[in-house]
Amino acid sequence: MVHIFSNLSDSLRDSLATEPFDAKSTENLLTCSINANSTVDIRARWNTMMRSLIGSHEALMTGNQLDKDE
Repeated sequence: MVHIFSNLSDSLRDSLATEPFDAKSTENLLTCSINANSTVDIRARWNTMMRSLIGSHEALMTGNQLDKDE
C-alpha cells in the first residue's frame, strides 16, 4: 500500500481511474494498493502507477502555473 500526502489527492486519484489500482482519497491523503501474483507483475504495476501519478502531477502543476501567470 502506498500513501501520498498531497492537496491534489482527489485529482491524482482520478488520474488512476483507468488503471487497475485501488485508489482512494481522503482529505489530503491518497491511498493506492497494488495486487499481483509475482514480483515481476508488482514491479510492472508499480512503474505504471508511478508514471501515471508523475504525469498527472506535472500536468496539474503546469495548469496551476498557467493560472498564476494570468
